[in-house]
Amino acid sequence: MADALLTEPVIIVGGGTFGTTTAFHLAKKGYTNVTVLDRFPVPSLEAAGNDINKVVRTEYPDPLYTKLATDAKNIWSNPNGLLSGLYHPSGWIIGASDRSMPFVEASIKSAKTVGTEPPKLVSTEEVHQKWPMINGDLPGWQSYWSSGGAWVNAREGITRMARKAINSGVKYISGDAGYVKQLLFDANSTCIGVRSADGSNYHGTKIVVAAGAAAGSILDLKGQIVAKGHTIGHIQLSPEEIERYKDMPIIDHLEGGILFPPQEDGIMKIGAIHFVTNYAKSYHGMSLPRYRSDNPGDDIPAEIEARLRRWMSEFVPELAQREWVETRICWDGDMPDYHFLITPHPTHKNLSLAIGGSAHGFKFLPVLGKYIVEMMEGTLDPAISAKWKWRPGAKLSAYEANPHPEVPVDLSSLQGWETPPKSLL
Repeated sequence: MADALLTEPVIIVGGGTFGTTTAFHLAKKGYTNVTVLDRFPVPSLEAAGNDINKVVRTEYPDPLYTKLATDAKNIWSNPNGLLSGLYHPSGWIIGASDRSMPFVEASIKSAKTVGTEPPKLVSTEEVHQKWPMINGDLPGWQSYWSSGGAWVNAREGITRMARKAINSGVKYISGDAGYVKQLLFDANSTCIGVRSADGSNYHGTKIVVAAGAAAGSILDLKGQIVAKGHTIGHIQLSPEEIERYKDMPIIDHLEGGILFPPQEDGIMKIGAIHFVTNYAKSYHGMSLPRYRSDNPGDDIPAEIEARLRRWMSEFVPELAQREWVETRICWDGDMPDYHFLITPHPTHKNLSLAIGGSAHGFKFLPVLGKYIVEMMEGTLDPAISAKWKWRPGAKLSAYEANPHPEVPVDLSSLQGWETPPKSLL
């Protein structure tokens, strides 16, 4: 590769999952003039990837993601690599009902196609026998066991990768100086840089928007990205409860929620799949994230909390009413077909996009930047480019299947999030 290409100034807007993996792989490839701009220092406070844990799994209807997830899993589980010690092979139970069965069936078919072990149907009795801590009735569940599922320490993973990029020469700028408010264009509509909240201008020959759910605040995305909030709660287990639940698998019901095994400190994370949007008049018809850093009085919607607790009562009833020690609405940028938006902008030269995590992007942290760099250099496999291209009006096909068929609800129609709920239910 020509030295001139490696020394050209690259600006990455956003230091979350996509921005971090891009910076890491640019540095790994020898780029020497890379700057990441983010409102917050590493790990970016409101990034979807800044979480205590995330699932690493290979179950996908599309063989592309099965392969990428397998490659990422091999890096996550490497005991001698950058991410050593963060991988926890708990396995997972995929719960489904009628509406989410097409996703499970397509994932089983994909696993067989690429030669990985497919999920196995297990009865409620088998679940109770193997994992006695899961002692609820599991009403209406079709449960599938996958031994290959795991969880990783997400916050530490993204921090390590960012620190490695910094140690390799990548510059990170945070605060108002890193809070990008505007893209800069020349008379020919070529993107030449960005302007931050403090008035600083940064110029580059390659600009990558990796701002996740907030990307629509600086660029017209033609309705492709919808910011969706994922309600999350943490509970604290006692030492005795840690011992009781430590060997449980991840529980992921595609229409109910997801529960992680406890960490060493006894924190157990529960996440809802009943997503929220945030459409407001000032956003001109867009859903954009409502971050708690800007709205410290916000809590989680009482209605979604109640649904989450009812779901927990189906399989771990003794934990269903436990007090939260922390809550959060985690915002991600969703594409309607769940494929990423990793592409050159169709009309603005020098501008590329690396967004659209769609609630499943984090597991690819170790490998995704390689493909983003290939996109920037024009060498990305055409078959992958076709899936990740600029595509206003894209819709989910019957083949792709919807893993979470619940329709998102807008915050404006929900109660109990602007102030804390008076009771747990």
